[in-house]
Amino acid sequence: MLKNDLVLCHEKEIIEDLLNVIIKLKAVKKNGSYGAARLSVPAFTVTLSKHLTPQVNQIIKFESVKTNIGGHYSPSTGIFTAPRNGLYMISATIRPNGSAYLHCEIQVNGEMKEKLVGTRGSTGTANAVLQLKKGNKVFIKKDHRSGENMMGKDWSMFSGYFIA
Repeated sequence: MLKNDLVLCHEKEIIEDLLNVIIKLKAVKKNGSYGAARLSVPAFTVTLSKHLTPQVNQIIKFESVKTNIGGHYSPSTGIFTAPRNGLYMISATIRPNGSAYLHCEIQVNGEMKEKLVGTRGSTGTANAVLQLKKGNKVFIKKDHRSGENMMGKDWSMFSGYFIA
């Protein structure tokens, strides 16, 4: 890496950090307290309320919204859209319902990032710190295996939040 490339790389990181500070300061100024600034951080937690037999390659639509700060998760599509560049913590837990296994994936723009496997009587969980760009689409997708069932009633969930 050339010296100029290194400087540009650090310059971009510094600009992102400054933008994050500005966003937090605007929230403080607008709401009058630091606690209100936390509300500017994109975050979501959603669960599956009903049992589901997902089709092969189906995006799972977690329709029970517990938290959706910023509104960047869509329960109608099952997709979280990153509102800005940065590091995000993405988590998912799946639990089979009646089937011996349940196989899903955390995907970004259709590319597998983490695999989840639940077995009869136990959940499959993945936690990933992902470098996302503004507009990236993050979702949980059923893999290529058919005939697997997913437990609802809040046993299966998907969540994420902006780190920095």
